[in-house]
Amino acid sequence: MTPASKELPRPATGAEVGERGTGDLARGLSLGYLAMLPLFAAYEWALVAQAGARRNTAELLGDLALRPLAERAAYVRWAVLALAAPLALWSARRRGARVRAGVARIVLEGAAFALLLGPLLVAAMAALGDVLPKLDVSWSPVGAAPGGAQAALVFGGAAWEELVFRVGAYSALFVLARRLALGTGLAGGASRALAELAGLCGSSLAFALLHFEACSAWLGGGGLEFDPALFTWLALAGILLGLLFRLRGPGVAAWTHGLFNLALWIGIDPDVLA
Repeated sequence: MTPASKELPRPATGAEVGERGTGDLARGLSLGYLAMLPLFAAYEWALVAQAGARRNTAELLGDLALRPLAERAAYVRWAVLALAAPLALWSARRRGARVRAGVARIVLEGAAFALLLGPLLVAAMAALGDVLPKLDVSWSPVGAAPGGAQAALVFGGAAWEELVFRVGAYSALFVLARRLALGTGLAGGASRALAELAGLCGSSLAFALLHFEACSAWLGGGGLEFDPALFTWLALAGILLGLLFRLRGPGVAAWTHGLFNLALWIGIDPDVLA
């Protein structure tokens, strides 16, 4: 899922955590993927349970290669997700991870950071209050009446967004920017900082833009009407989730994202936690 390179962000490679503690192992992709499996399962269940449900844009992006398979694409996607699980389990155990404890730690960290994400976003938006209109954060990530399948789409779709925008886009932009910087003779530390900034900002902008119909209509998944305040909210969320990915790994970022989306969906206003 992430190109093997020592230049990738630490949480995406897992290459340097084999001899470290459980906390560092939790930052790797293998254990993170295992922790993300309930989110993937919830999302796939929702698509089956609710015919014609609006699919997540990130999942549609990941599914582009399977479109020629038409109705069989879902079965191939399920097979890929299922086959990746034993590979991730083998990789995590090979690095000495205590899988159950590691997954539990990822889920608990995700829950804790989900509580912090809202207040941080509210504070950031308040700081921009003179520039942007007030944002109503009760908007729906799915756009339909509440229900079990809709909640599962909101919760589970976060795993696809973390996989595509953080594990995929962040890492790809990091590698590209690092190689370009090194090619121009920029020193190692400076090139790495530039690459981190490119990965963080580029992936966050893509994450925000693809929530809007103007940018995602070609995927056939619908989207939101563009709004400057909402775009800023989503871009800031992308930055915070990108930092979580960078520092705590994809599993923590996915659980934080999923639980926060679920809280918004059931009507919890982040202002109450601020």
